[in-house]
Amino acid sequence: MKIRFGKKAFTLIELLIVVAIIAILAAIAVPNFLEAQTRSKVSRVKADIRSAATALESYAVDWNAYPYDGYNRINTAKYNYWFLSDHISTPIAYMTTNIIVDPFRQHLPATGAHYQLDNVRYRNIEATWGIKFDGMETGSPAISSFYNDVLEEYGGWALNGAGPDQTYGPTAWPGVSAYPANPIPYDPTNGTVSDGDIIRTQKSPTGYVNAPS
Repeated sequence: MKIRFGKKAFTLIELLIVVAIIAILAAIAVPNFLEAQTRSKVSRVKADIRSAATALESYAVDWNAYPYDGYNRINTAKYNYWFLSDHISTPIAYMTTNIIVDPFRQHLPATGAHYQLDNVRYRNIEATWGIKFDGMETGSPAISSFYNDVLEEYGGWALNGAGPDQTYGPTAWPGVSAYPANPIPYDPTNGTVSDGDIIRTQKSPTGYVNAPS
């Protein structure tokens, strides 16, 4: 059987072979393309977090503290829980903006106090687990039983992106500290299937000092 196109003709077998070759090439190319996209996003998040780390240290030099992270806040209109406040960008621009979009997050409508939910997370250890900011920002001053463990592990702050699985966590990285909510670090060898977070802390550019990363 022959299918004719003008004066040229291809057999059905020839057409099937061409289709099979295209399918094989697509099966090879598509995963590589997805991996390249993932690597590009990971690089972007790491670069943004590295810039934020520099800004946080510059801020601390001037103010002898890291910017508040919105934990247990009274002023819900101004602060978002566990995200960088605009103290990092105004009145002194340690960063041009406090918005660090995480490309792996499922983006949500920018409404009300939740406008940063698709951003890289930021935690000020003193504000979240200590009492240094409690008198100013919260109505329930109390030091957490995890404070010393987290301070030893993270230092003054922690930043993390959600990673390729688009969720924060899973938690309970073994051997890190008594605090149970430590996300597993992203492992680039797992590519798009990695369930870890992209983490940087004051003490470690890879996330942890007492556990493998």
